Amino acid sequence: MYEADAESVTENVRSLMRQIPHPLTVIVAQDLASGSPPTGLLVSSFNTVTLHPTPYVSFNLKLPSTTYDAIKASRTFTASAVADVQLAKDFLLDKKADRYVETMRSNVCDRRDGMLKPGRGAIWWVRCRWAEQMSQPVGDHVIVVAEVLGASYYTGLDGQDESSEKALLYAKGKYRIAGPSIAEK
Repeated sequence: MYEADAESVTENVRSLMRQIPHPLTVIVAQDLASGSPPTGLLVSSFNTVTLHPTPYVSFNLKLPSTTYDAIKASRTFTASAVADVQLAKDFLLDKKADRYVETMRSNVCDRRDGMLKPGRGAIWWVRCRWAEQMSQPVGDHVIVVAEVLGASYYTGLDGQDESSEKALLYAKGKYRIAGPSIAEK
């Protein structure tokens, strides 16, 4: 009853997990030593591992990954919560496409820390240091674990923080925004 071929198990898990809303987060890293431009991607697996005594976060990446290579080289990255569908789509571009470099240039600050430009559709940022010893390869992915160095809300073009924005979610193959809370009985 519980045993099935690997392909059907994979498809069943994929189908089941698509029912669960996942927050979308942009991860940007830059290997400054090599002089490479910043590289980034969109993940739906970013989460808090622990807050005490030191905050740690994690997310999953499919290998090979130029963003993971940049994280390993620089040992740091910035995660940004996404509130805008266009920003999410920008970071889904094929990195071999000509538009990818321009997308990075138009969305990422010139400060070389992975921060996104104001008004680009991000809510908050978390600056992280890669925890190499805690990160773990699993199949064709890696679970990236990182210590949080700093975190705050982005400031919008109007000078106000973006704390009132709602994070973009992905479920059932579509972008979504969380609705009102449900009263408990």
